[in-house]
Order: sequence, then structure tokens, then C-alpha cells
Amino acid sequence: MKNLIILFLLLITIKSHAQEYPLKTSAFDVPSYSYMKDTNNEYDKYIGLWKGNWNGKTVYIELKKIKYFHAGNDPYYRDKVIGERKIIAVDGTVEIDRISNFDYQNPEIFGTGLPTGVNGVTYPNSLMFYPKNMCNVFARLVVTNITSNQMTLHMVGMLGHKKENCIHDEYVQQHGEYPVNFPKDIVLTKQ
Repeated sequence: MKNLIILFLLLITIKSHAQEYPLKTSAFDVPSYSYMKDTNNEYDKYIGLWKGNWNGKTVYIELKKIKYFHAGNDPYYRDKVIGERKIIAVDGTVEIDRISNFDYQNPEIFGTGLPTGVNGVTYPNSLMFYPKNMCNVFARLVVTNITSNQMTLHMVGMLGHKKENCIHDEYVQQHGEYPVNFPKDIVLTKQ
């Protein structure tokens, strides 16, 4: 009986620390181990496999909703949108395929679909895009339009802190931008 009481008290303690809050709640306004949950299914419109065409290439983006744990002094859980991409050339050659081995720990695309500021401008919906092997620079994929079956993305600048001796330094000096295999603008259709 004593063990049952201890187990019951332990479960109550754990449950009291794992309170759920609406998605848009600030992590600063909740106790440790709280869960900011997508209770209104705000992210559902982003989730799925999306397909578009760019310069003759076929672009796929797969977006998923996960329960993300943020460690730190005041740890918490929050629903997040993460994604990976696949790009197929005109001749059928697969140039990039991160969807087949979806990386839940370090995805190329993640975000919330909520307002994001870039250089003093707030975009109503955007995702972070961290292309691999781009020397720690990133871009914003601004969702300029979304319906139940179409999403329009606009890539906003490569930002961030570049690694010293980046393998792309010469290319950037010649072209003024990074050689990211992703369109600046694309309309995607949900599959």
C-alpha cells in the first residue's frame, strides 16, 4: 500500500509539471516542463508532402509536426513544424534527398508558421531553412500564401554567422550569393 501511495504522489507531481498551454504562449510565462501544444491545429495546414517545379527540377518538401523538448534552465515542450527536401533534376537525377532519411534532430527546415522578423520586417508566416553544407548560414522561407492544397514560399536572404574558410567563399565572391539548391520563389501543391 505504501508503494502505491508513493507512486500516486509521484504521478501527481509529474502531471502538475506537465501542464498544457496554448501554442502562442511565451515560454517565459509557463512553469518548467510545460507543454505549448497546437490545440487549435494551427500547424495542420503546413503538414504533409508538398511538390513544385523550379527551372525544370521537381522540388519536394515534407513537413511534420513534432513535440519538441527545449532543454535549459526552464525546460519546456512545444509543438514545432520541421521539414526536409528532395530535389530531382530534369533528367531524373536525385540532386538532394533528405526526405528518405528524415532527420528529426537536425532538419533543414523548421519553424512555427508564426510571425518572424528579418532585418526589421515581420513576416506573418515563415519557416527557418538551414541548408546543409552552407557554412552555418540560413534563410527564411516566408509563406506568402497558403490554402488547403497550395503553399507559396519566398526565400529571404542567406543570414547567420558564416564559418571561417567556408568552402563556398570563392563562389560567393564571384556570384554574390550562396549556391543553395533551392528556388527563391516557388508554388507547392500538397500531395
